[in-house]
Amino acid sequence: MKAVWRRPLITVRDVQGAIRPARKLAYTTVMTIMDRLYHKGFLSRTLQSRAHYYEPAVDYTEVRDEAVEMLIKNFFGSKEKLQEFLEGDPPENPVKFSIATTAGSGLDETLL
Repeated sequence: MKAVWRRPLITVRDVQGAIRPARKLAYTTVMTIMDRLYHKGFLSRTLQSRAHYYEPAVDYTEVRDEAVEMLIKNFFGSKEKLQEFLEGDPPENPVKFSIATTAGSGLDETLL
């Protein structure tokens, strides 16, 4: 999506080239992901001379704002509790979490 937001009207080959330095993905892999994003409503596409050109169907700020809202809800419960945390007020009922990690836990560190 980042490649599409940076350069609307982009082909699968262009997206593959944009992400190639970081991740070497096959053309068909990128094409499958973009097709799924199209069917889920995140991308729109037009056919021009045997090539699909994609553009974002959702705005970057819309996706960013949704992600921030989910982050606040999942970690703090509400914006008010986040504000209390930032101001240094101790929570009334602190929730304790324990994360058990073992060697080879299978966590994908690229997402962390």
